[in-house]
Amino acid sequence: MDGIVMGGGVGVSAHGSVRIVTERSKVAMPETGIGFVPDVGGTYLLALALGELGTHLALTGAVVGARDALLCGLAD
Repeated sequence: MDGIVMGGGVGVSAHGSVRIVTERSKVAMPETGIGFVPDVGGTYLLALALGELGTHLALTGAVVGARDALLCGLAD
């Protein structure tokens, strides 16, 4: 996941066997900002995040960088 990975891109990448990020990666589900729910597997990936981080990301649409994506469990 190099560069901007948002919305459906997050959902598609969730099903990869290895999710690699770079220092340029920005991961988010921005559709939640206008009242839509994450789709295309985004909810699956967010449910795997540590603790309530997935809930936070799903409700706020916050953008996370590579380091945070690794810490949240959104990347390997």
